[in-house]
Amino acid sequence: MADKVIGIDFGSTGLKIAEVSIEKNAVTVVKQAYMPLDPGIIRSGGISAENVDLVASELKAFLAGNKFTSRDAVMGINSAADVYVNRAITPWHEPKNYQTAVGFDIIADESLLLGAPAEVIIDAVVFEEFKDEDGKRKVDALLIGVGHKLVDAQLEVLQKAGLNAAGADLTGLGSLKASWIANRTPGLLDVIVDIGQDVTSVLIHEGGKPYALTLHRGVGGGDLDKLIATNLQDDARDRVIKEKVSFNRDYRVQQAMDQYAFKLTTTIQGAFASYANTFPEGRRPPQPAGLTLIGGGSLVHNLPATLQDATGWRTMTGRYAIDIAGDPERHHLGPILSTDYMAAVGLAMGATA
Repeated sequence: MADKVIGIDFGSTGLKIAEVSIEKNAVTVVKQAYMPLDPGIIRSGGISAENVDLVASELKAFLAGNKFTSRDAVMGINSAADVYVNRAITPWHEPKNYQTAVGFDIIADESLLLGAPAEVIIDAVVFEEFKDEDGKRKVDALLIGVGHKLVDAQLEVLQKAGLNAAGADLTGLGSLKASWIANRTPGLLDVIVDIGQDVTSVLIHEGGKPYALTLHRGVGGGDLDKLIATNLQDDARDRVIKEKVSFNRDYRVQQAMDQYAFKLTTTIQGAFASYANTFPEGRRPPQPAGLTLIGGGSLVHNLPATLQDATGWRTMTGRYAIDIAGDPERHHLGPILSTDYMAAVGLAMGATA
């Protein structure tokens, strides 16, 4: 693997790109940049076939213009319509090959990834192996399926932009790699909430080990935009963005903020409830100790405090892990900018680690 890799976070409003170098296990963010796209080019994390050439052409010119030097890239997957995730107990057929065992069983038992199409790329995060009461080998795993069309479209973009595909990962898992992880008492969980324009992901983990990941439409930053625009009867994008990130006494904006915070709180609590339901009756699941907000939507004014009051979980805006070096110029929105590029940096780290 090359010493320097580009991570690309495909979002609905554009691509967040980070170039990361690894030297003697030291991680350095070399460059970060944001390539905006016209509305509708990417929807819910996916690129339609008719837009592949356009995105590839713009990406190639953007990388050259911003002097990105690496040709190896890792792409993020973040489509609520094309990603299927489930925590499950499944038989273990090959003791020395978790992935083959888990993949085989997903294909054999379609109910493990409810709603997934027949042609799906399969991966898994395996937590433990054990024997059930009948002595059969089983694994406890976070099962992940991604539709071929989404992966193929993004892969084509990379190739036409002159890049080598060094890998792919869910953006939520990429964000986890780059995030600062609070020291907690063993058994307490943290929840990373990545608020994108169209898709918000909720990732439950313990000390950096992922246990559950859900992707949601209807609670992204774009939904807050619509609430503010409706209440103000003004859909001018510049004004809406200003209202989101600035202190505001306008009751109409506050009403929109409150409505959005309620929807987001309900989504986060619902994601945790679904995770808790995976535990057998009589076994109490671990409890969350805190929330970490990342993505552009995390910079909404007073959102961390509002969610902390609503959930009772300590809430902070995410920042890079302390051992990640580098402070390159960053794109847009406010004083805490690493949250916007967390996924892109983590994706690149996954390829170079």
